[in-house]
Amino acid sequence: MLSDLKKLNTSKIITPALLVIKPNIIHNIKKMIEISGDKDRLWPHIKTHKMSDIIKLQIKYGIKKFKCSTISELKLLSSIKKIDQILLAMQLTEDKIGSYIDIQKNNPEIIYSTLIDNFKTLNLYDKICKSLDSTLNVWIDINNGMNRTGIEPNKAIDLYNKIDQNKNINLKGFHVYDGNIRDESEIIRKEMSDENFQPVLSLLKTINQKKSKKIDLIAGGSPTFLPHSYRKNVFLSPGTTLLWDYGYSKIWPESPFLFSGILATRVISKPKENLICFDLGHKAIAPEMKMPRAKIIGLENAKHLSQSEEHLVIESNKSAKINVGDIFYAVPNHICPTVAKYNSAYVINHFKVEEIWKISARNYNYEINF
Repeated sequence: MLSDLKKLNTSKIITPALLVIKPNIIHNIKKMIEISGDKDRLWPHIKTHKMSDIIKLQIKYGIKKFKCSTISELKLLSSIKKIDQILLAMQLTEDKIGSYIDIQKNNPEIIYSTLIDNFKTLNLYDKICKSLDSTLNVWIDINNGMNRTGIEPNKAIDLYNKIDQNKNINLKGFHVYDGNIRDESEIIRKEMSDENFQPVLSLLKTINQKKSKKIDLIAGGSPTFLPHSYRKNVFLSPGTTLLWDYGYSKIWPESPFLFSGILATRVISKPKENLICFDLGHKAIAPEMKMPRAKIIGLENAKHLSQSEEHLVIESNKSAKINVGDIFYAVPNHICPTVAKYNSAYVINHFKVEEIWKISARNYNYEINF
């Protein structure tokens, strides 16, 4: 329980700080496997945590396929043994393809793949593959309602046919991300997921009538992890499930996942009656969400008044019992960009700071040459 964090020896924790609770992460990995029904269906995204130690924990439990978003995350995954496949789930632009192919050539034991959703990118991939004497594995990115990236299902067959005819580009399947489905009702989430997935099934039916080649599917993120787990022959791609956060706990309140990424923050001022200022500003927690951007344990009902670069001011009738220097723990509303603000995390195990884990892929980490 998060309330047990008060047992921690906090003298060596410099705030604001990111804490990761190791037993909770292990619990979450086991629940991911349980929901999927088969560890080989899992293709977890590392963008939430960006840590080699969490990747290695998943490998320990038999997960060997991973998904990432940046070249930095790709490099991190490539440096870890016993990984079978890596999907860079970001359509490559010309400035990144060279780095991607270099990594692919240097790690022949790993199967690499990336995304595609248009003919211009197909021509670019083909041209660079020819110039570098290489090939690319791709997943066609499908837009089934997210309207962020991807090609609409009813337009994807032509792109599929073009890729199928290309000797340098190997099609692995379809990538379907539906992060727009965020209803708090598990029933409605499933209904929306099923409805939005129908055009994808129609696309597959059309292809299967003409082709004998097996087409794989990677579907969903964390909010639709459960609905997609009921489908046959679909890979699953949760990510936030490893650390969990306050935002997704509201979307999926009955989920089995535990909060594993927690912020430590201290009271730095009490400027007025009932006002408390914490060292939890924009630099310490993802600020893109509306206030409150975190649930502060023990002050859940406090009113969050303002936030700046270094400060968070709340109003609470518990102020008289709180002193400057007191430590509190907060569950971020959005954990993924919050983790990216830290170089390392304190690892909590049995109410002790056990070690420090480096957040190796928090930066884009591109080499810039002039």
